[in-house]
Amino acid sequence: MAAFALNPAHYCRSCLLRLSPPLQRRSFTNTPSRRKHGNLPKFTPTSSPDLDSLLSTFRNNIFLPSRLVKEQKKLIYSPKNRRMLLKSDEPVSVLIGDEVLDLQPLNRLRDEPKTRASVAKVLALMKEGRDWVNLPGFLEGLKTARRKLRGWQVEKMVRRANECGRQGVVLECLRRVEGTAVGLWEVAVVRECMIGAVLKAQMDGWGSKGVEEGANFAMQVWDMLWDERHRVARPPEKDPKLRPEIVGVVVEMLAAKAVKVEDGKGDSKELKKHVERLVGVWKYADLEVDEGGLYDANAKLMMWAPVWHGMKLARTVLGHDSQLGGELGKRIQKDLDPLLKKAKEVVAANVPEGGERRGLKMYEQLLSAGLS
Repeated sequence: MAAFALNPAHYCRSCLLRLSPPLQRRSFTNTPSRRKHGNLPKFTPTSSPDLDSLLSTFRNNIFLPSRLVKEQKKLIYSPKNRRMLLKSDEPVSVLIGDEVLDLQPLNRLRDEPKTRASVAKVLALMKEGRDWVNLPGFLEGLKTARRKLRGWQVEKMVRRANECGRQGVVLECLRRVEGTAVGLWEVAVVRECMIGAVLKAQMDGWGSKGVEEGANFAMQVWDMLWDERHRVARPPEKDPKLRPEIVGVVVEMLAAKAVKVEDGKGDSKELKKHVERLVGVWKYADLEVDEGGLYDANAKLMMWAPVWHGMKLARTVLGHDSQLGGELGKRIQKDLDPLLKKAKEVVAANVPEGGERRGLKMYEQLLSAGLS
């Protein structure tokens, strides 16, 4: 295909046709700096026509324009070029990666979906596995288009994926961090990732299969925390590796695996290592509960119930009378039992009839898990 870099605003139609190749297609080849991003994300059919339509809109109206050079952007956004671009017998095309794409006129205000609302809608529409496989490519398109997600949006995205049982997609996004911009830089995001390990086990009724998958997921997330791509300079209290509520979930899943999969007879070295780390970082624990704050109390239940459960399980595996077992027992009795009691009372007193709170639900489910 011949390469042209024409600016249609500088040429009349007859000149454009004369300068175009013999075929009825005018071609604008992308510059090397634009080609470095490779192909545009390609989305596979989903379970929802609305989701298919929204993904297509993002691809055509946001991701494609973000790969164009200045002259090409002027071409699609200038109203005076609209009629020329809409002529079906003389399409204007660009080469992006190995894909030839026809340019269409666009209006930024009318045709570009708003990032915040539209990303929330995409996530809400994702339900089945075939929907979620499109998420990494969608995120890569957003990053290339400089539509950056805020930390709380990533947190909600991870929560939604975990609740739908799509922890594997979360891992894929984390592995492709350079492209997706989904990293383990913020404590809140890492917390949600780790909750995914607990949910993996809960969805299987804490059976051996779910526990093993949850433990493997927790360890993969933990290992990624040491990957340079997921590390940023933080004060100790904001370093996910030093947060007891995060280390505590690793302890919970390793202890549950020892009980359910290894019948309490497995190698406890890995568990001991993380229990020792948990005891060492306990000074960073936020153990205060706002007695008048439903949100804070519910968040504390969600944060600390898995740790409490994990510490009880770890004592079962390591021995209540062992040194580490004794340390954990003190923390449970002195810190976590009072905290969870107070938080539960605050949440229960403020939940409307028929309502449900995520943290309270987690706590009650762990109470009935019957492992410790």
